[in-house]
Amino acid sequence: MDQSDKNPNRRLRVIPKWSELCPDLLRSIFEQLSFTNLNRAKLVCRSWNSASRGCVPKRNQIPWLILFPQKSENNSSNNCVLFVPDDNDKVYKTRDLGVDFAQSICLATYGSWLLMFNHLRNLYILNPLTLERIDLPHSTSINPNMCYPNFKYYRSACLWINNITKDYLVVWPIYNKCFFTKKGDDTWRFAPACHIRMKDQIIYNHKDHKVYQYASYGFIYVWDFSSDIPHVDKHLPAVSFISGREIGDKNKYYRISHQMVMSLSGEVVVVKIMHYYDLSRWRFRIFELNPLTQRWVKVDSLGDAAIILDMGITVVAKDIPGIKKNSIYFSGLNHPLTDPECRFVYDLTTGTMEPLPQCVLSSMLFSDSRWFLPGFTS
Repeated sequence: MDQSDKNPNRRLRVIPKWSELCPDLLRSIFEQLSFTNLNRAKLVCRSWNSASRGCVPKRNQIPWLILFPQKSENNSSNNCVLFVPDDNDKVYKTRDLGVDFAQSICLATYGSWLLMFNHLRNLYILNPLTLERIDLPHSTSINPNMCYPNFKYYRSACLWINNITKDYLVVWPIYNKCFFTKKGDDTWRFAPACHIRMKDQIIYNHKDHKVYQYASYGFIYVWDFSSDIPHVDKHLPAVSFISGREIGDKNKYYRISHQMVMSLSGEVVVVKIMHYYDLSRWRFRIFELNPLTQRWVKVDSLGDAAIILDMGITVVAKDIPGIKKNSIYFSGLNHPLTDPECRFVYDLTTGTMEPLPQCVLSSMLFSDSRWFLPGFTS
């Protein structure tokens, strides 16, 4: 035995138990973890689980897929399923969010926030990771008839929110008119200058405070929302590539739709989506506006970037595990919502679709899904 061990005056070093670490210290550590590692940390002990509540994983750089439940005896309507691509063999179920997702629809996403519209015609912004919820003015402030069950709506809206201040902007075309609301408003405001139809796609770029509208016949209008009274800023040349037939596909007919996306440089690009009726096959083409000729030209590659079509954004994908560069993340949009073949990652290099893992498709009966990017800010 070491002689020093016989010394009665020797001080013993007390090593604290992991469960006794200061909660503030634990939270500062947890906020540096990825989503999957944070979930593992929650399982260590009760005190770690308690300290982790409200913690958001470090800024995420890969898209996640959230699946909303169908109304079913075997489904809990208050839980969603999350698929995180860097954990390819598993899915995560959210906590009870106190929301009947089976009777709700997701109109838009921004970062980890969801813009939801429920069967009571209420709109709210929900963060399924932090459980934060922001109730918006009731839709009946737009028109009392919206409380009727046969009211029709479309998944056309845009959302922006600041994670720190919780300032937000929601723009919602309804009844072929444009309404919007911001933090502090107690009602929806009508934007008389904005002629946005319910079926028109809209995206918002917070850097220039502009809403971009893809209207009928390929026209793109730009609306300035930097002041309390939105006004028209400019319009872009009409998108004229509407033909449904390409060289080599003489006898193939398919449904065509177009979606706007903000590029990394802040310019609008248009994605042409072609769905073959007789085959479970999709094709995507990307077009950008040539500033000199003012004509839309095809883009052959995204390079080290990827498109999250649900959010209308382009993100950096170089050397980031879990995200596939030169690809488009697609969840069906206005195509059949419950069809699992409408959820995939499209590789622009090979022109092939990468389906979701079987663990995702078998996790629940889902009514809808959305790709989103927790931690994203613009």
